[in-house]
Amino acid sequence: MIERGIDVLLNVQIDQGAQVQVDLGSDNYVEVQGGGNLSLQYTPQGDLLLTGRYTLNNGQMKYSLPVIPLKTFNIATGSYVEFSGDPANPYLNITATERVRTSVTEDNNTRYANFDVGVNITNTLENMGLAFTLNAPEEVTLQNQLATMSAEERGKLAVTMLVTGMYVGGQGGG
Repeated sequence: MIERGIDVLLNVQIDQGAQVQVDLGSDNYVEVQGGGNLSLQYTPQGDLLLTGRYTLNNGQMKYSLPVIPLKTFNIATGSYVEFSGDPANPYLNITATERVRTSVTEDNNTRYANFDVGVNITNTLENMGLAFTLNAPEEVTLQNQLATMSAEERGKLAVTMLVTGMYVGGQGGG
């Protein structure tokens, strides 16, 4: 039996300035700018395959979670979505952060510090990994304190900051 059908291969180069917006409903959305090279194949068997990487160079994600109010996260340059076959199940490597300025108490002294709090989204869309992140890039002492904690401890502090706007780590918290 001879199998007949269409075999189509379409290579697409997406300019780095291309903008994409995805509406996630209820005021939630992702808006990105980026580019890359993608190949779309339609096989004689009727399969649709997508391969390639879309690299993000700018963007934001406005999102709320059950206990976290609506936040606007800035997507880190170099984040990407990589396709390796199934167009509906790409591999994600996206870091998105929000700058939060809050009080910090150390040795009975209170001062203000800037934190980058956010999420790392990894793995495939069907088996997505979500990790909360917290950094104090302008504060060496606080960053060193965060570096001594496990990823789970930093994640808990990040969620607390997203919910309350407060840093509750270290000596007495804020």
